[in-house]
Parts: sequence; C-alpha cells; structure tokens
Amino acid sequence: MTTTVLDPKLLGFWARCVREAQHLSQEALAANASVNIRTIQRFEAGQPINVMSRRAVAKALGYKNPDTFEDPQFITGVLSFFDGLKDLQQKGLDDQHPDHVRIDAQPLVTGDAAAHFAGVVNAVSFTIDPALTDETKQVAASFCDYVQDLMDVDDFPVSSRLGFAKDLDGVLQELRGLGANVYSATRDRKFRGADWGDKPSWEMTVGYLAIVPADRELTQLYIPRRMKLA
Repeated sequence: MTTTVLDPKLLGFWARCVREAQHLSQEALAANASVNIRTIQRFEAGQPINVMSRRAVAKALGYKNPDTFEDPQFITGVLSFFDGLKDLQQKGLDDQHPDHVRIDAQPLVTGDAAAHFAGVVNAVSFTIDPALTDETKQVAASFCDYVQDLMDVDDFPVSSRLGFAKDLDGVLQELRGLGANVYSATRDRKFRGADWGDKPSWEMTVGYLAIVPADRELTQLYIPRRMKLA
C-alpha cells in the first residue's frame, strides 16, 4: 500500500491560506491552538513541528479531525486543488501565446550533452534571458556560437569530439558560476516549398537553447507554432 505524504512546504502554504481566509493573524492562530507563535511560523514555512502541535493547529484552523493533515482524503483534495490551479495558470500562459506551442525542455549540464545536441539538430534557435548580467550574456553568446559552429562540423574524429565536449563543459561551468542555467529542447519539423509539387517534405530537427537565471526552473519552452527558413 502506497502512502501519500503532503510536502511540508505545500501543507504550510495551505495552512497559511486557510488562516488568512479566516482573517486570523499568526498570533491569533497561535493563541487559539495554545502554541508559541514560532510554532506557527515554522509550520507555515514548511518546517517540522511535533505531532501534538500539528493536531492543535488543525483544530484551531477549524478541522474537526485533529489528524486531518495526515488524512489521505484531505491530502488528495489539497493536491487536486493545486493541480487545478496549475492548470488554470498554464491555460492563462497558453492564451497569452496563441501563436506558440509548448515543448518539453531539460537542463543541459554537460559538455558531452551539448556536443550531442549540436550533432542531432539541423537548425537551432537561441534565447538569452535579458535579466542576465552583461558578463553572463557574453559568455552565453560564446556558448551559442560554439554550438552553432559545431553544427557545421562533419565527421569529426572521436578525439576531436572529446575536445569539443571538454570546451563546452568548461563554458557551462562558467555559466553556472555566473548564476545561469542552460535548457535545451528539440522538435521534429517538416518543411516544403509552395512550388515543390510531388517532392517530399524536408524533414529536420530544430533545436532550442534557453539560457536563464539559475533561480528559474524550466520544464517547457514556448516556441513559434510556425517557422520559416531563411
């Protein structure tokens, strides 16, 4: 049997929302639960408190069952609420980008992975976040240039590949040291000209690189729904 446990930070955030919906201050909730205000502060911050305090806080928030926070039904309800909220936020973002589609992105953390990326894509689009410092942008631009140059290299020997990967790894480490992370994504596309007639479509893999501040975690990228090749 699998037991689902609510993430302490998520539970703390939920408790704070319930408290504020009842127009209770942390001091008032602490008084109602007969606990120290620091207990409420720790709980809402996702830090551990003892079982008796958890039960007291649950009752002070209006839950009849003092073990509500461990109740599977309660946990499922909270998770469903936040999943629904996330879906609404995602829909709002989708509505803001009607001419774009979302594709899965993953962190690019090693030079070998960067070299592999350059080897499998036929075209690439780069995004360097404007919030980065000028120094970081310059390093990011050099990384993008290196990847693009590597895309033009055909049939290079294994020893050269190892050297390219080592160089790229060094740039990635420098970017992390400057507070930036690199994310990559690929999308298979088909292109054809208006006058191609019966000629088959041109199939290619388009790559996307996004370099953003380290405090931004990306799981997907918005890319144009349509694209034209120059």
